[in-house]
Amino acid sequence: MDYDRTEIAGLYDKARALLPQTARLWLNLLSIHIGGTATSSLVVDLGCGTGRFSDLIATGLGVEVIGIDPSQKMIEQARRKNPKGKVSYRQAPAEVLPLADSCADLIFMSNVYHHLGNPAAAAAECYRVLRPSGHVCVRNSTRENDFPHRHFFPGLEALIDSQLPSQDDIRRVFVDGGFTPVVQEKVRQVIAPNWSSLVEKSGLRADSFLARLADEDFEKGMAAFRSPGRSIDLDAPVTEEINWFVFTRNG
Repeated sequence: MDYDRTEIAGLYDKARALLPQTARLWLNLLSIHIGGTATSSLVVDLGCGTGRFSDLIATGLGVEVIGIDPSQKMIEQARRKNPKGKVSYRQAPAEVLPLADSCADLIFMSNVYHHLGNPAAAAAECYRVLRPSGHVCVRNSTRENDFPHRHFFPGLEALIDSQLPSQDDIRRVFVDGGFTPVVQEKVRQVIAPNWSSLVEKSGLRADSFLARLADEDFEKGMAAFRSPGRSIDLDAPVTEEINWFVFTRNG
């Protein structure tokens, strides 16, 4: 999806903001699974969007972070922020990274994989810029995940089947690219403090899948979201599944 042809960048932070407990969850996962890399000199936030993870990683792990995204609008939005950590941004596609060989210790990809035009080329670039034994961490929805939107929005299932990778797709591409799998698990994260908050954020249509739905399907889904029925606890935190992969560079 070409984000520069949309207005998503201006809405993204409001619609996709990380709750404090969710931010802690991902920092903990990085710390647990990466171990000694937490004191690395350079982390690449690949497909950083508006930088919602970039400063979190920089301050939470005490590292330098370079955020890279192909979208000019996303990078401009990221640069408007005032990061607390050592963060910089560059506009580039994942398949041609503006970085030197063996310069990074960790590459983090958050819901980026399904946007890649050439996943194998992106994996090759990750291999090139990582130091030996460096890590790639991939946080991405897959076809196997359960998340609230797929139960309410007509037409979404067809997009999921055609646009989202499977868990095996992601694993295979990185293994073929010279990486060893370290972790592969489903993580359940909180995406909204309650149902009304999810409805409000979803109405902004800043999710790439909701943005691609036909308007009629989107409106039907929002109507269903506003009247979800008794099976939904409207006051409870809303959660979703997302996949978490950690790969180590061979050699």
